[in-house]
Amino acid sequence: MSRRRPQIDEDRAADAARLYETFHRYEPKVIGAFPSSFEIPKTLYLAGKAVDVMYRSAKVDPATLRKPSKPVNYIHEHDSRGVKCYLPRGDADGPATDVPDKFRGVSALTRLGFCLGFKFEDEDGQWVDADARAPLPDLYATPDGRCLLVIQSRRRVLAMVWGGGLGVYARGIDG
Repeated sequence: MSRRRPQIDEDRAADAARLYETFHRYEPKVIGAFPSSFEIPKTLYLAGKAVDVMYRSAKVDPATLRKPSKPVNYIHEHDSRGVKCYLPRGDADGPATDVPDKFRGVSALTRLGFCLGFKFEDEDGQWVDADARAPLPDLYATPDGRCLLVIQSRRRVLAMVWGGGLGVYARGIDG
């Protein structure tokens, strides 16, 4: 039995490309597809309140409007209430949570850069560092910019972050 590749929703792909251009301030050079076996999980487990996400990107510096000669490391501190981090089974002890259809049902994602790690506050109030190791996973956003996904090798979701005032804009990640 062969698997059929999912239909590409041209409107969603265009939305993802627009978010890429807004965030990076230049058009994507390559638009690629995920393997047909890739799926955003239906259920994840609450790890806790999202504290920060670290990433490496070649985006145009929002302060100087200059493209860096090499990618720059950024840290975004989640300062908005309600931004939560969710992990696959076995990686988090919190309650099972259905991934909202608006994040799960996307047919395109926007790559923001390499994920260098992220931090969350667990149910005991302890900060937990999830440091990335080579090969670095990628940091993606849904086309609406309201959900971040850490994805390893375009095959497996390692974490998702959503809620509160989280968004992706020209100035960077906010919320």
